[in-house]
Amino acid sequence: MSLQRRELLLTLALTLPALRIARAAEELSRVLVVGDSQAQGLAGGLQRQLRGDASWRVIDRSRIATGLCSPSRFNWPAAAPGVGEAERGAIAVVMFGANDRPPVRIHGRIDEKLWALFVASYGAHVRAIAEGLKRSCAGVIWVGHPIVRDPAYAEDMALLNRLYAGQSLAAGADWFPSWPLFTDPDGNYAPYGKGIDGQTTRLRADDGVHFTGAGYDVLAKALLPIIALYRPAGAHV
Repeated sequence: MSLQRRELLLTLALTLPALRIARAAEELSRVLVVGDSQAQGLAGGLQRQLRGDASWRVIDRSRIATGLCSPSRFNWPAAAPGVGEAERGAIAVVMFGANDRPPVRIHGRIDEKLWALFVASYGAHVRAIAEGLKRSCAGVIWVGHPIVRDPAYAEDMALLNRLYAGQSLAAGADWFPSWPLFTDPDGNYAPYGKGIDGQTTRLRADDGVHFTGAGYDVLAKALLPIIALYRPAGAHV
């Protein structure tokens, strides 16, 4: 074998593995999950739903006990662009709300002035996060907070969902309402429901806010068709 041929084979041997790795990276679809403890649970549900498909990777960048009302814990509006840039090209899934009950009530009733101030500040945070992620992500899907057991708490989450929907859509993101997935036929809070196997099971945790693992699986499975819209042509869930 000639020296030239040996050098060519050596070059190919060194180059082909790198090409295979690069091609695999291009074919890999990444889901970037950001938000609070609800987002953390959703990330786990997505990981379970996609674990049989090596072409998917779920990246959990959630932070428990955080929200948009307390930037001192973690400033999500400021951090969102960098979080998205670190996973450029990923499909971002966002979920907040459990720690952000609006401080807009006086003696149990919503004060219009306080509400207007909250809408301006909180809405700006929502839009900043959606826009910050959209700069580098293939798509942004904002997941609404589900109904909760306590009626006053549920009203607060409904108020937040109005802001999430309006501001995320204005920023060019997709809006995914989780509320209807976890109510009974009359629209009330339901701790039990159909799991992904079709059997009735407990979907909500004891605190009446979070989900059980089965509940996060239901939410994740419902979200997959929206996530799949951002996959390259020919790919599937």
